[in-house]
Amino acid sequence: MAAEAIVHQPEGSDAWLRVWRDIVKRAMPGIFIYPIFWAVIAASSGFHKLHPALSWSVVAALTGISIVRLINAIYLTRVQPEKRQVWQGLFWFGILAHSGIYGSMFALSLLSGNAQFSLLMAFSGAGIVAGGVNSFSPSRNLAYAYAIVFLSPGIVVALWSQDLWVEAGFIVTYLFYMWNLVRQQNAEYWVSLNNERTLALQSRTDSLTTLNNRRYFDEKLKELCHLSSRDHMNLSILVLDCDFFKAVNDKYGHDFGDECLRQVANVLTTNLPRATDVCARYGGEEFSIILAGTDLQGAQLVAEKIRNKIEKMEIKYKNITTKVTISVGLVSVRLDNFEVGLPERLFKYADEALYLAKEQGRNRVVCSVASTALQAGKVKTASL
Repeated sequence: MAAEAIVHQPEGSDAWLRVWRDIVKRAMPGIFIYPIFWAVIAASSGFHKLHPALSWSVVAALTGISIVRLINAIYLTRVQPEKRQVWQGLFWFGILAHSGIYGSMFALSLLSGNAQFSLLMAFSGAGIVAGGVNSFSPSRNLAYAYAIVFLSPGIVVALWSQDLWVEAGFIVTYLFYMWNLVRQQNAEYWVSLNNERTLALQSRTDSLTTLNNRRYFDEKLKELCHLSSRDHMNLSILVLDCDFFKAVNDKYGHDFGDECLRQVANVLTTNLPRATDVCARYGGEEFSIILAGTDLQGAQLVAEKIRNKIEKMEIKYKNITTKVTISVGLVSVRLDNFEVGLPERLFKYADEALYLAKEQGRNRVVCSVASTALQAGKVKTASL
């Protein structure tokens, strides 16, 4: 999996999901290639006439495994992270079962005395192995295991038979070639994926504070509104603004103002209760937070904790020391259904609560009336 390939690989459930989505997508076209190739080769070479029971048994086994793999592929990228090991293990089982059975039939073809059967199995086996290691190369261990399980029966049979030393040499050489191919393709995959993730991170990150930016916040708010509506959960949004920040910039300069924003951002990230909470610089001196699964009381506690920490914090930069305060507007509702425009309306309620906090004297937390008077799906723009 992710930890199996090379250094600098991303970790966590998101990385795992991305890698296995790629592997499943790559492997999908070849799921039924095994029973199809075997049936065609056994019939065209005459092998099925000499060994009908074995031929049909192999067709049945390969087809059954293909069906299991198809079902597994459909569900693998949908499972919860805590259940992924079971489905990933089943994926491995299907891959290695296919390679083991087909590889054993290839080994049998070396002893069959049927030149056409041996030739077709050799050509098809070489192509299947090459395609397989390419498909599974994001997981280097899986690709290695696949090639070894597929080719080992042929190597053993060729070495055991004293007149197949040349064939044994070819198979071993091909295995080493596949081994090196896996290493190269695995490295290329992870370099490409890391570059992609770096660009994605840059596109969603505020360069000054290293918080998420407005674009990411808006995308995440929409996603969490969908999820919270589906699960009938609470969702809280906080909008925070530094009080009299223009005066700070005018008095101390923009360099000091930038440092002030960085230190405020640090307080926000270090005082959020969960790693899954979303914190972003929404623009200028305004920040925004999403607390999924948090009710009004919990959101108020978080907001007051942050407000209190910032009020007591001293901003120090180049022999200059000052203090700042923040005003906070929040909305917290239980979402029962999703409507078009719901994320925007909820953010507007929190933003309007922020303006009320400013009007009431700043350095305070104000809750939107939507938090107590309204339910998601019933909210109206004119409610406030």
